Amino acid sequence: MLTEAAKGKDPCRLMIFTLGRFEIYHKEKGFYNISGRSTKLWCLFKYLLLNKGKRIPPETILENLYPNEEYENPKNTLQNIIYRLRKILSHEEFFSNLGCNIVYNNGCYSLYFNDNFFLDTDFFEECIQKAELLKNEKPDEAINYYEKALELYHGDYFPELVYADWVIPKRNYYRRLYIQSVLELVKLYRQKKDYDSGIKICERAIQIEAYEEDLHISLMENLIGKGRIKEAQNHYELYTSMLYRQFGIKPTYELQQIYKQLRNIVDEVNTSVFTEKCPADEISEGAFYCDRNMFHSLFILEKRRSERTSQQVYVVSITVNESSEIFDEFRKSLIKSLRKGDVVTTWDTNRILILLLGMDYKQIHAIMDRIIRRFNKNIHIYDIDVKIHTSIPA
Repeated sequence: MLTEAAKGKDPCRLMIFTLGRFEIYHKEKGFYNISGRSTKLWCLFKYLLLNKGKRIPPETILENLYPNEEYENPKNTLQNIIYRLRKILSHEEFFSNLGCNIVYNNGCYSLYFNDNFFLDTDFFEECIQKAELLKNEKPDEAINYYEKALELYHGDYFPELVYADWVIPKRNYYRRLYIQSVLELVKLYRQKKDYDSGIKICERAIQIEAYEEDLHISLMENLIGKGRIKEAQNHYELYTSMLYRQFGIKPTYELQQIYKQLRNIVDEVNTSVFTEKCPADEISEGAFYCDRNMFHSLFILEKRRSERTSQQVYVVSITVNESSEIFDEFRKSLIKSLRKGDVVTTWDTNRILILLLGMDYKQIHAIMDRIIRRFNKNIHIYDIDVKIHTSIPA
């Protein structure tokens, strides 16, 4: 699949993609079908492509490509492989008039292309260099260049050559460049308070570099900036448990600092939201509103009582994925719509818990549907998610 960055280039060019996959493309001819029987030929092509612009002696090529193979006449063997590769590049219709060939000069080989040539790594580096120059003075233009560069990166450089030593330095270089660029781009997003874009780019990067700590920290910082505290907590737990299971690694100092930041936010919410007092009208009519601790105690009390009566106790969890103002409005509407015997608490920044007594599962669903429909009447349809539990959710 072509990226938007590649589509924007000259459509007549020969296009070669190496980051996350090896593909050769031409608009009029499509993708080139690389035969599995010509592995050695294309391994040589990749080696010369990696060293594009350099003249390489035959001995160096043989030493890097075939370190464990012994040939009676190594130079003749290499000449034969080069002859066959040249034949593909000069005689197959796909490469005709594209100016791609292997040049021999002063005892060295090099891969030659004319100007009608697009290589993803060249464009990747070019965009990043421009972004670096512009990020302080013209951040919006820098963002555009970073986005074009990152769109090209789909994974390791020549990922199929897992055990080729000559690929590793370049692979590590492009990987570092990618991670640094992601972090720089996210910084620019954060300056604009565009946390959604930061979250999106971090999530994509983590799919490619699953264990890179800085990407996970950046994702959690953006989730915090967006006010999605519970998601940041969940991601922290997921990532740290993955590190411990896979590598036996405990959280680093940087991760511990993120954890402290999350705890401080939760503590602030607990002291401000969970100890708040409802307005008089909320107390005099509708459900009973209380803090978390009292809600938990009342749930335990009702749970014990249900053991004698065999009547199920349900806890309804309502997540309001909207602004704090909408959250407050919905909470007031909810409390007024419930019975005096029902119990309501604010569990965290965007979640409300309700203890409903003497009702079955279907009745609860019907009541919640009615309350949400009433709240949404003549206004926008808000993102409100309802789940019914038989215990207090985490």
